[in-house]
Amino acid sequence: MKLVTTHFGELSMGVSNQERIGKALDFLRQGLFFYTETKMQAVHGSNWMTKATSHLSNHKKSKQQVDKIIREDVSALLTIVNREWDNVFRNSLSQPDRALVNELIEVRNQWAHQSTFSTDDTYRAVDSVLRLLRSISSPQVAEMEKQRQDVLRLLTQEQARHEVRPIPVSPAEESRIRNRLDELLKRIPFQNAYLLNQALTHTSYKYENPNTGEDNEQLEFIGDALLTFLSGDFLYKRNPDLREGKLTILRSNLVDTPQLAKFAAELDIGKWMRLGRGEDISGGRSKPSLLCNVFEAIVGAYYLDSGVEAVRDLVDPFFEKVVNDLPTTEDSIPSIRDDVKGWLQQVVLDSGFAGNPSRRPPEYKTERSGGSDNNPEFISVVYVAGSEYGRGKDSSTRKAEKRAAEDALHNLGLL
Repeated sequence: MKLVTTHFGELSMGVSNQERIGKALDFLRQGLFFYTETKMQAVHGSNWMTKATSHLSNHKKSKQQVDKIIREDVSALLTIVNREWDNVFRNSLSQPDRALVNELIEVRNQWAHQSTFSTDDTYRAVDSVLRLLRSISSPQVAEMEKQRQDVLRLLTQEQARHEVRPIPVSPAEESRIRNRLDELLKRIPFQNAYLLNQALTHTSYKYENPNTGEDNEQLEFIGDALLTFLSGDFLYKRNPDLREGKLTILRSNLVDTPQLAKFAAELDIGKWMRLGRGEDISGGRSKPSLLCNVFEAIVGAYYLDSGVEAVRDLVDPFFEKVVNDLPTTEDSIPSIRDDVKGWLQQVVLDSGFAGNPSRRPPEYKTERSGGSDNNPEFISVVYVAGSEYGRGKDSSTRKAEKRAAEDALHNLGLL
């Protein structure tokens, strides 16, 4: 994972991203040691420590020193899980879990070298730790869940403070906005109607009306992060017995572009969108991509206006309607194809895929490629066994990686 530094790279409240990731890695160490010890003993018996030591570069140290390293260094534990995958861990963990192991080895190495972590990367690292702890049924899950929620809250607060800057409006203007959006405000009771107006404002409208205030792209960024979190939280509470890979597929069904566009259609969002003339003439009010983006922006705006619980009250009924029509048992969720990154990983880890003899998961290199502080642009390149397979560009690291995976699948003739 390429770590990206932005102008809001450190979290507030006196705790740095470095410290938060360090705390997450320590929770992972605590949970992973007992799990690794138990699984290794089941296969290698009393010689498990000797076998584990053989996978570490510092195995020539004394037995006491190596024992201490394995107990206290999460990197050693992750390396052991990776190296003993075929012999010990593949029957109890999934391939997505192995991808998490490799990702977290890189996170730990970056953390050890005192790299500066962006808030976005901090959230991703904490979320990855939480998912791996869930997979090994660690008692540290509850504490990690709290930490992830803290990071999400700080992430959205920073985006609000640094990126979303609504133009103050007069009471008269606020009244005009409320009159125009009265029907929609009855369904989503914004305290600040300007934020809803901004969420409905497409870049094409702002381009043609430069004095109209901000467009909705920054709000879309916040909404995207919130929907990922809230859909995952909704599914985990509803289906606590499902493995991470299956939950990921279900989450994709809840928050992919076609589904979010349907949520927007239920609110009749197309009627209220502010579009440029060309976009309007070309049918923009019914385009799934535009409806999806505006729904994300409304979610982001509503969070800034009324808080996360108000957003949860808004989106959970939508999620409930959808999930009732989805398969929710391990055997009835047939495909990972709704999650393009998971689908690509499944393809390249398959024994029939000749381009990846070492069976390593895809590696994404993502970095800031341009744009402004208010509207950043990231480019991601996905590599398999050192070779480039696809690339993508978007407004966040997560979206850029998804675009890269889609490009790779397209290049492989699968999409």
